Amino acid sequence: MAKPLKILIVEDQFVEANHLRLMLKKAGHSVIGMARSVPDAKYYISEQRPELVLLDIFLSGKETGIDLAEMLKDENIPFIYLSANSNEEVLSKAKLTHPQGFLVKPFREKDLLVTIEIAEYHQQFGIESSIRKEHLFQKQLKNIVTKSGTWDDRVLNIVTALQSLISFDLVMAVFYMENKLSSKLLGYARTGLHEYQRIGIEELQNITALKVSEITDIQNKSKVETNAIFYNGEDFIKICEKTPIKKLMATSMNMKSNLMLPVPLALSGNGGLYLSFFSRQADNYNKNHLTLCERLQEPLIFAIENLISHDKKLDKKKNYSEKPVTTKNKDLGFESIVGKSPALLKIFDHILQVAPADTTVLITGESGTGKESIAHSIKELSNRKNQPFVKINCSALPPSLIESELFGHEKGAFTGAAERRIGKFEQANNGTLFLDEIGDMPLEMQAKLLRAIQEKEIERVGGNDSIKVNVRIIAATNCNLEKEIADGRFRLDLYYRLNVFPIQLPPLRERKEDIGLLARHFIAVYSSKTGKNVTEIAESALKSLLSYQWPGNIRELENLIERSILLAKTNTIEHIPLPAFDEAKINTKSNDWYFKTIQENEREHIINVLEKCNGRIRGAGGASEILGLPPTTLASRMQKLGIKRSHF
Repeated sequence: MAKPLKILIVEDQFVEANHLRLMLKKAGHSVIGMARSVPDAKYYISEQRPELVLLDIFLSGKETGIDLAEMLKDENIPFIYLSANSNEEVLSKAKLTHPQGFLVKPFREKDLLVTIEIAEYHQQFGIESSIRKEHLFQKQLKNIVTKSGTWDDRVLNIVTALQSLISFDLVMAVFYMENKLSSKLLGYARTGLHEYQRIGIEELQNITALKVSEITDIQNKSKVETNAIFYNGEDFIKICEKTPIKKLMATSMNMKSNLMLPVPLALSGNGGLYLSFFSRQADNYNKNHLTLCERLQEPLIFAIENLISHDKKLDKKKNYSEKPVTTKNKDLGFESIVGKSPALLKIFDHILQVAPADTTVLITGESGTGKESIAHSIKELSNRKNQPFVKINCSALPPSLIESELFGHEKGAFTGAAERRIGKFEQANNGTLFLDEIGDMPLEMQAKLLRAIQEKEIERVGGNDSIKVNVRIIAATNCNLEKEIADGRFRLDLYYRLNVFPIQLPPLRERKEDIGLLARHFIAVYSSKTGKNVTEIAESALKSLLSYQWPGNIRELENLIERSILLAKTNTIEHIPLPAFDEAKINTKSNDWYFKTIQENEREHIINVLEKCNGRIRGAGGASEILGLPPTTLASRMQKLGIKRSHF
């Protein structure tokens, strides 16, 4: 059992709260109070800080459990939601507060205790991960101090080390001495997983079309902030109006949020080094970044002052090279993923963070966004790299076979079971189990899956023996699980058990910077496979790819490139056979597409393909081949979207 915890119960039904208290007491935990409302809960929290809060969403009074959760999140107090049911709107709000778990009433005592263990592990994993990364950063700083190099090189090394702690798309470093800004403005833009492009005065001239004097004037008019502070969304827009240098970064490089990390230096009087981090995401920074900045200041001050002293002792004639600096390392573990867009780089950062742990991962995203490739990268970068990687598509099997497929069966367990079968859980023992299309799993199987994951043991169909399994779970879905839960088709507790570390994949239309790279990658792959000497794509064809909205995402692009190579008569693809209905919308510059839901667009796309195939799903030239989906998956999607074959 996990260590005893001080737990606060926030539940307005006395019978349920007391039942919880008895279960917790029996398990050795200490209950510091039973609050019936948010004000009551705040009183208990102020008097005796709990280590965990069990929180009902719906409470007596004006404030809900979600309102209290916002405070708990700011105070870094872990909490688990309790609820009998929930609609989609409430669940979406609850999800934004990042709970450590969710228990659906009624629940067993074992469910409660396992959920608490998971919450404790999740909280501890987050703390340990942060400590580990900060220790690594301090070690890297010591190495930077001992190595010779230009100031540019050292700033680059510092910001590269900071990337694991503070995510950014651009960082600008300003050295402030005796109330005067240095004439040299230096920054680095992130262009790849381990790639950074130097942004100095010359680069800013090229990007902004401004003169050196104009950039210097903007820099001198900008007030340097001496405290750690962050600006998101509207706050960032407002500060840009007051700080010209921030506005320049926002307008010229599409930045939408900012974090300031000042490093005051005693050796430079009242000056220092000021690091300004920018992100293309509007909500990239939060209060936790401010406390992190406070912890980072001391090691940064020590390192930079040592660098300055070291340089003064060595030579005043340092070589301050102005040539562009780019670092590049081989992206081990990401070989199957193509792209360098900011959205994809953030996914890479998430993978690097979660891969070494055994944390359960839930990958969400539209069909064709590459969820299996992400799962494979997590496995390749994990400690289970050399262990089995077992995949199962939950939508490709009839409900009657899923239990046998997952857990196996004994000989004679049912008609046709002529011999014992080892299921996917046992096959993946000590390795990784990838549950694809988890949103299509039948409701009756979800409870059995939840218990197998929580209790780490299974029973074969027709068997009586419990079998221990050591499996890391990675699940994926293109469904809106919140809507599935609200409609009663997916268990809330299973969702929170899988959603320990969520990774949301962006659709291809939000990664347009990667379309050219992906197209050339697929050209190389399928030219080699087909034996055709196709090596280029015409500019007009590439423009058409960039104009298209990609409802089928990367898989659709791959299929189109393969078909285009087969049709190409020279070594250059001159035309891409995009679906006619979408091209028509592009030609008329219609914006109707943007006002439809993802499901509506997917439904329309499938219907258009089926019409061209005369309703045929299987076989060469069938809808499943064109869409790049298994026939069973396509049939499942059609059923969910209300598409009937009789219409064609």
